[in-house]
Amino acid sequence: MIMQVEHLTKSFGGRTLFSDACFRLEAHDRLALVGPNGAGKSTLLKILAGIIPIDSGKRTPGTTTRIGYFSQARTENLNPENTVLEEIMKCSAEIREEEARSILGSFLFRRLDVEKRVSVLSGGEKSRLSLVKFLVDPPNLLLMDEPTTHLDLLSVEALVQALKHYEGTLVFISHDVHFIRSLAQKTLHVNRGTITAYAGGYDYYLEKSGILDDEKGGITAE
Repeated sequence: MIMQVEHLTKSFGGRTLFSDACFRLEAHDRLALVGPNGAGKSTLLKILAGIIPIDSGKRTPGTTTRIGYFSQARTENLNPENTVLEEIMKCSAEIREEEARSILGSFLFRRLDVEKRVSVLSGGEKSRLSLVKFLVDPPNLLLMDEPTTHLDLLSVEALVQALKHYEGTLVFISHDVHFIRSLAQKTLHVNRGTITAYAGGYDYYLEKSGILDDEKGGITAE
């Protein structure tokens, strides 16, 4: 058991986001959060991360659960004074420079790019660097909020391949259908105070929810 959520209730400004919600995260789960904008998907991810408190109920991590939260604010975990290579080398005492350069190359940091200071990177480069940091020293519960934002197609595919080899539990939000379909093995639909679990990936969710004819709309379906 990675995390147990029991009878979760959370309100904001008099509006109930979740009411008596229960679900469980198991080792090696690959779980996508879907539902309409404003339903509380990002809030739920922050609750799982322990950033936002709940009003009532229980959030119980497993005894060995180590959480990593990849937020939409990409630069929070970056030191602007480091070079790209230094930022990665400081993530893990075990990583060798050639290994760091190899994974950076997979995310389009090549040759002189790794000597750039973090402070001069573009938004997209900072997103890619933040992702590499998580992949170099991964937790066993990885929570990701729109990780493909600012990424080009090659970087998205590199991320998909890296996450396929990730051995922990993954919970993520994305509006990229290809990304969801490539990774999700379970689905949680968040809407109107309820959280509905589907014991399958995106296509299974589309079939069981009755929206097979609108696969893109399935991400934000009511």
